[in-house]
Amino acid sequence: MGNIKNFKQHFQIRLHAFQELINQITLLLENGGFDAIIKQQSIENKWFTEMNCRFALKALSKMLEKCSCATFYQKYQSCFQKEREVQSIAVISAGNIPCVAFHDFFSVLVSGNRFLGKLSSQDSLLLPFLSEILIKIEPRFEEKIVFVEKLNQFDKIIATGSNNSARYFEYYFKDFPLLLRKNRNSIAILNGDESDEDLRNLSVDVFQYFGLGCRSVSKIFVPKNYNFSRLIEIFKEESKSLLLHNSYMNNYDYNRTIFTLNCMPVYDGTSFLLLQNTALASPVSVIYYEEYEKISEISEKIQTLKNEIQCVVSNDYAIENNIGFGKTQHPSLFDYPDKEDILLFCIS
Repeated sequence: MGNIKNFKQHFQIRLHAFQELINQITLLLENGGFDAIIKQQSIENKWFTEMNCRFALKALSKMLEKCSCATFYQKYQSCFQKEREVQSIAVISAGNIPCVAFHDFFSVLVSGNRFLGKLSSQDSLLLPFLSEILIKIEPRFEEKIVFVEKLNQFDKIIATGSNNSARYFEYYFKDFPLLLRKNRNSIAILNGDESDEDLRNLSVDVFQYFGLGCRSVSKIFVPKNYNFSRLIEIFKEESKSLLLHNSYMNNYDYNRTIFTLNCMPVYDGTSFLLLQNTALASPVSVIYYEEYEKISEISEKIQTLKNEIQCVVSNDYAIENNIGFGKTQHPSLFDYPDKEDILLFCIS
């Protein structure tokens, strides 16, 4: 019984260290402690603007709020009833949004295992910086955190990539327990009764991180004969900052030219394009939309595409497992990518 108590205590100690990390993140953001590393990251990757990096760090702090960590402890404490060997868990991360591997980082370390991280060259600075802060808070993490260029000597692997790279991962790591994530996109379902505030919040779901995250809304379902004028005006106002980003606007200009040459009817919002299309994944600067007659049609479609959808944004009670407007980029500790429980994978 004493041993079980110790295992639970160690789990709680690790959680408390991450809670202290929140305080440090908040303090450093306020006093300029992140300024240099954020500036360097934005130079190395033009899509990781300073604003987006700060937004990501604040979202991590919100994820690790005290009440969330307490609920997390209550949910998983029964999993730490017996001693387990420490495993090396390799994490191959994507580089689409800042600090995208943090949830994996958190889950591997809180489970008591060793994090072996192979970061994307597009997102290589922020997580190591956070790990240094975490080690100062809890020095026992030092031997549990390793960042590498080439993976070797690991027990399990968590890999995130495109549908194409997933086939490579499945073959290459076929002899290891593998948690594999593929392409996913998020959708929004409108019924026409949304307020201006709803649409402003939806613009965050669409435009934050330039729409590059799996939690970014790339497709909107609207009632047949939906009037886009109010949505377009609000989106135009909320997306003004995109006009200043050269790489984003190059995508906008390219897509607008292609659509014009192909005589494809679009709504032009000056920094974004709305195009009717049945696909889920839209190019940068493009939002796909699709009309529906009955909300039941969408429920059936969601069920069919559930392995391709990350978030469903709506305020319609008929849509199951929906989340509110403006909340896609603020995942909780329990919003696991692809809905795969990372902590259970780490300790199984």
